[in-house]
Amino acid sequence: MLENNDLSLEGKMDDWGPFGKNEGKWLIFSMGNPEEGHGYALPRNIDDIVGQYTAQLIALKSGGRYVAHIPWATDYIVDIARDWAPKIIPVEELVENLKAFLTYHIGIYKKMRLPASRIFIYSAHGGNNPLAEFAEDIKKELNLERVLIPSTEDTGKSETLAKNVLERLAMVSSELASNEGEARKLMRIFAKIINGASHASHFEHSAAAALGVLDKEKLKIMNQELERDFDAAIKKWPPIGGLGGYITAGGKYEVLGTKENDEHGHWNCLKILRKLDGGKIKPIKELGEVLIEEVANFYAELLMSDSD
Repeated sequence: MLENNDLSLEGKMDDWGPFGKNEGKWLIFSMGNPEEGHGYALPRNIDDIVGQYTAQLIALKSGGRYVAHIPWATDYIVDIARDWAPKIIPVEELVENLKAFLTYHIGIYKKMRLPASRIFIYSAHGGNNPLAEFAEDIKKELNLERVLIPSTEDTGKSETLAKNVLERLAMVSSELASNEGEARKLMRIFAKIINGASHASHFEHSAAAALGVLDKEKLKIMNQELERDFDAAIKKWPPIGGLGGYITAGGKYEVLGTKENDEHGHWNCLKILRKLDGGKIKPIKELGEVLIEEVANFYAELLMSDSD
């Protein structure tokens, strides 16, 4: 007859399931921006939505444990960026908030005797990129084994990710097109959208379409005004087209870049918006789906390769 304690599974399930001993090795957090203008058709928290969705997808693909969404956001130039993202805070303040936030959640998992020494933070808001510089400081202060906070710039520079995205888009273009000529044309459109990715243009609207949070009626209204008077429309909705209404206003907004020194790609984004689709924003849901899934695949593989 079996003793009751013989049926205890504690410590005996490490090889169960698809992730085996790597299950839960990483604690995964998401970030975005709680309130930021992206034009008439997108929710103000679109970066939060994309960040949460992608981080949870990374967890599903890697075996990491999705824990929570970090509610704060920052930017390179806080005083200026508050004009379209009023809830952002200086990065130094965010770091202090984050340390307390992580300490709380790490403590919960430690109390349950679950892994809590590896932290991965996925952000869908480019303004949070300065946070990456504090990863080592956070690791040391919280006595952690690993802290990964990739910037959106690092993500965009990955040759592996770019290769995977292009391969997937080639398949998608073939599926959507009726012949090879149309497929090649669609691939050129994909390339222009990706090369012109900055803020609130085809790129982010396609991600919103993929996640079902694009307001099609409001997009129609915005596109009608863009077609009627492009310059007036970007003044009415200044975040669209790479912060188009701000960069063309000049003055204090020149820190965002100029035509001659387009450091953040905002002017290039505006230029592509003017030329592509007659100055209108036409999201491609499939493009958004591919980009989100391939980013999740990329970071899931990174976490799995760094779980020993």
